Amino acid sequence: MNPKTDGDAGTDAGAPWPRVRQAAAKGLEGAVGGPLDGAVGGRNKGRVGAGSPPSVSGPAAAQDPTRLSLANTFPPGAPALQAQGLHGLETVEAFGRGPERVSERASGQDTPPGGSAADSDLVKATRFLLGDWQVDTPARRLVRGGVSIGLEPRPMSVLVALCRRPGVVMSAEALLAQCWPGESQGDNPVHKVVAGLRKALDDSASAPRYIETIRKQGYRVVAPISVLSSMGTRSHDGGWRGDSPFCGLEPFDEAHAAVFFGRDDAVAALQQRLVAQWRRRWPLVVLLGPSGSGKTSLVQAGLLPALRGEGLAARQTQLPGGLQISASATVDMASLGELDPWSALAGGLLDWEWQGQPLLSGHSIDSLATLLRERPQEVIRLLDIALCALEAPGRREDASGDAPLRPPLLVLDRMEAVLQGGVASVAMEKGATASSFGPAPMAGGSDASLATRFMATLQALVASGRMLVLALCRNDFYPALAQHPTLMRDKEQGAHMDLAPPDAEALAQMIRLPARAAGLVFGTDASGMNRLDDRLSSDAMQAPDALPLLQYTLQALYLQRAPGEVLSWDAYEAMGGLEGAIGRHAEAVLAALPAARQEALGRLLPRIVSLSAEDATPTSRWAAAASLGDDDERALAHAFVDARLLVADHVAGATGFRVAHEALLRQWPRVTAWVAQHRATLALRDELRHWLQRWLGGAQAPTLLLPGGGLLWQASRALEEAPSLFGADEQRFIRSSLSRLRRQRRLRWVGTGLVALLAAVAVVAAIAYGHQARLAADRERQSQRLASFMLGDLADQLRPIGKLSLLTRIGEQGVRVLAPADGAGESAAEALQRAKALVVIGEVNSSRGKGRTDVALDALDAARRLLLAHAPTPEVDAADYYRTLGAAAFWLGQIALDANETGTARKWFIEYRDACEAWHRALPEDANASMEWGYATSSLGSVAFQNGAWAEAQGWFEQALTQKRDYLRSQPENRTALSSVAASEQWLGKVALVRGQPRVALSHLESAHGLLTTLLSRDPDERSRLWDLGTVELRRADALRAMGQPDAAIADLEQAVKRIKSVAGPDPDNDYWRLELAHAQATLLLARATSGEPGGADALSRLRMTLNARGATSRNFPRADALARLAVAEAAMAVHHGDWTQAQTLARQARQEIGRLQDQWPKHWQVQDLSGRLTVYELEILDKLKPTGREPACAAMADRLWPAVHGGQGGVTLEAWLLARQCVDPGKLEADFRRQLVEGGYATIRIAISQP
Repeated sequence: MNPKTDGDAGTDAGAPWPRVRQAAAKGLEGAVGGPLDGAVGGRNKGRVGAGSPPSVSGPAAAQDPTRLSLANTFPPGAPALQAQGLHGLETVEAFGRGPERVSERASGQDTPPGGSAADSDLVKATRFLLGDWQVDTPARRLVRGGVSIGLEPRPMSVLVALCRRPGVVMSAEALLAQCWPGESQGDNPVHKVVAGLRKALDDSASAPRYIETIRKQGYRVVAPISVLSSMGTRSHDGGWRGDSPFCGLEPFDEAHAAVFFGRDDAVAALQQRLVAQWRRRWPLVVLLGPSGSGKTSLVQAGLLPALRGEGLAARQTQLPGGLQISASATVDMASLGELDPWSALAGGLLDWEWQGQPLLSGHSIDSLATLLRERPQEVIRLLDIALCALEAPGRREDASGDAPLRPPLLVLDRMEAVLQGGVASVAMEKGATASSFGPAPMAGGSDASLATRFMATLQALVASGRMLVLALCRNDFYPALAQHPTLMRDKEQGAHMDLAPPDAEALAQMIRLPARAAGLVFGTDASGMNRLDDRLSSDAMQAPDALPLLQYTLQALYLQRAPGEVLSWDAYEAMGGLEGAIGRHAEAVLAALPAARQEALGRLLPRIVSLSAEDATPTSRWAAAASLGDDDERALAHAFVDARLLVADHVAGATGFRVAHEALLRQWPRVTAWVAQHRATLALRDELRHWLQRWLGGAQAPTLLLPGGGLLWQASRALEEAPSLFGADEQRFIRSSLSRLRRQRRLRWVGTGLVALLAAVAVVAAIAYGHQARLAADRERQSQRLASFMLGDLADQLRPIGKLSLLTRIGEQGVRVLAPADGAGESAAEALQRAKALVVIGEVNSSRGKGRTDVALDALDAARRLLLAHAPTPEVDAADYYRTLGAAAFWLGQIALDANETGTARKWFIEYRDACEAWHRALPEDANASMEWGYATSSLGSVAFQNGAWAEAQGWFEQALTQKRDYLRSQPENRTALSSVAASEQWLGKVALVRGQPRVALSHLESAHGLLTTLLSRDPDERSRLWDLGTVELRRADALRAMGQPDAAIADLEQAVKRIKSVAGPDPDNDYWRLELAHAQATLLLARATSGEPGGADALSRLRMTLNARGATSRNFPRADALARLAVAEAAMAVHHGDWTQAQTLARQARQEIGRLQDQWPKHWQVQDLSGRLTVYELEILDKLKPTGREPACAAMADRLWPAVHGGQGGVTLEAWLLARQCVDPGKLEADFRRQLVEGGYATIRIAISQP
């Protein structure tokens, strides 16, 4: 074992911070509007048929890269704007490009020469938007939020001239000619006016956001230009007053279309794809996205109102290629209750109505479902008759073939329920109910056949060309979706659409615009400098379940709004921020209930929570109210409905409950802990579901009960351990199966007794039976031995090249095969072989592997129990026995240490050391025992190191180094010994580095680097050597930085990142390696920012985006620390640019990131080191912005760092503390600490400030 309990790395995510965050915080402040007239899509229904501006037609239009994006109106003065015929907004992106090619107006207005249609509109517009400023040309005013600034005529003329050609450089001469016509003078007036405009716009020449200077060429506008169009706003300022514009965990519906913002581009894209598929005569589109991405809301509140052709769009239906729907129906495939999919489909078709008349009449749900299942062509014929009657007054001139002018739309929501068998197959075919089970995965041929038959019905409906079909599906079910050609057709032509998460601008719209429509105001923090809407935008960009959490939090803020319709900062803090809001609310609701109802949660959760068949994540399922067991359970369900955590609805005439949104299952710690505790039982329950439904559908025939075997054995044990996880039908099914098995056994014994009476026959039968039983047992034991041997042998070959991940699939199934509860009759050698295989499974699934720690812990515990139950015997290799026993204890300790459970880790590492000592006592001549003993000693040092006990850690590491060097002297060419000595040298280097002794640290690290370089030259294909070299170079860079050699440190960091990337790149599924790589990249970006290197913002944004995309994992520290490093790097860049106000804001955000780290890892040396670095910048910012009265702030900084300094940490942490103390009391020298700071070779980074 070579414990590498370093914890020095992480992963990256986030949006490009400076520009994107600015757009989120400012660019939409106060806007409330709707989609555009001149742009493709949005809710402009009349333009859907064309799919592009009139100048572009056909399929090419759907891919026209020059089409305009959608934006929203700016509310102030909306009635006056409408009187001028200007209502919505049209946005022209102008970053670094010439004028976009903009579609012509429907009215046929000509575009001026050399300009675009947008330019023409801007020439005529009296009001438009420049970024987040509203420009009122007649009034010569700039308005943003509550700020209004007046301009003189000449500056307004220059601003309009620049905005007419967004993104185009205009020379001073051209501006003079336009704005000073007939006046002969130099360039000076232009430069003065531009400088005045920058001041009015709060712009900067060095970092322009509105007007950019192009050296020796002129000026250009770089902010987006938006002019008002004729679409009209969806909700005027305050038009939603008196009601909540937020939906909580429920999806948006058509009633909330007026306050559904931020998805205009997605609505437009979905419209275009529907039109394109309609033209291809295969009108089926599949909308894919993760759970919580807003698929249902996009369709119900965005697409359907657009396709209905209401309002202005109704007047545009005569445009060529226009398409509208006559009716729509939505079928939720995951909430069928007692219905089969054909019945649910029939109910949806019967909901189609045009002008109050049903399109399909004369049928009940049952009769129409029968036709859909057996004769879908008859349904198509009936629908064709209705559509022909609808279009009798005349068809459009551009209508082609027999395609209807106004097709109906069928929306199949949550299609994954059908793809995984979310319909109770056998029960449905035979009329039985399974309401207490909700969605159930299909298993066996009959279920697959049922899904295939439903797809055949769907294919017939789509192929008829009489309707539009939109299927919504979670993207993690894509492998199941790909099994059905009906859903895969035209995928390359755009029939599949992936719903991307909203960017910063869209999130800002979702937050601000509904609030504006309801007349709500966002509060600020106590300082008044930070607005709640800015913080919500920032938090939502980093949340894995952003949309449901955001809507839930906004709804909670609305319900707790302060007087004056203020959404309060304090209320947001009290509910725990975005990710904590739903969990805290659920916990508060539960805590307010009587104890008996609180205890009922354990009985309610199994009814409403299931596991995804694809990735074992918790998902919601519908539970019938009749299935609830007692009054406490029913009262708890109703309390959760009142708190909007559950939704009560009716399916097929039955009342039931479901989770309002699956984000609750991922964000409520009580539920996540419950799922983790019962994951194996929940998976087993889902595996039983098909058998149960077959039994219920077969009139509960005894022949349909579970047969004897592993599944029945596991089910009976799970029922005995956790009966509350099983419903009444499930319990009855398992117990009936056990009773049947017992009866079969009793009958078998009776039969054996009768056969024994037949002397000769009985003897022959008994011998034959015994022989077959022994043969079966021997074969099973041989298969176990073969599996154990192959697993151990493969692991030994794959470990050096870093390919243990190839064994990941041998997880829970391997544990079941190799770790049965009863090991009686097994030899010690067989038990050892099985234990070795189980340790390999534990290592592969550990926190240093795939992160399936539940599987790893089961495997390692089973290995320990096997070994402790079989003491070593002469037939067993004692070294192999103790090595395996120690390895099991080591990995149990490593998993605990990675989870920051140092007490548990120390317990397992002591057991690891005890195993090594027993090995040494049993085989004192075995040098490998001494080496493994050294590993165990080093593991104890790693625990002390993580606890911040630096002296204790140094003692352990020095002892381990001595033991390993003793072994190395006996075998100087042993590669394992060389590698272990290098590991101990690295640990001692880290301890010296933490204690502020970079010279000593560099000496140890150089020694480790030399040993590893030698090993790599001998085995160039061993990726683990490259990894070890990279980690040593990371720490060596820390030492060089501490010694005042930033260039050398950056060079080492670049080399380290290159090495780690070469290891992690070929294995993208290894979370540990990917997080360590991201952490190393974040360290490099921080070093560059600290040294003042220019640029880096784009790389920083990409890395943050990667980290946030991956979300939290079982190894949270590398990711969280990497995000904190990126935040400090941003603050450092602002300090080097001299932008002190921005630096203060970014430093505050970085401090929040570090605060979250310190809450979980208060003693981690890297956290304290990073906190010290940030403190140096905070002091410098304080010195610039607040020259006097700084003492209280400095004292708080010193107090924050004192625990680390008192614990013995040196370097930048100690320097930052000294600087803070000097700020508090300039006369106090702190001589001992100053001497301690520099005596180990540390070079101060703020010498001028450090001097008294």
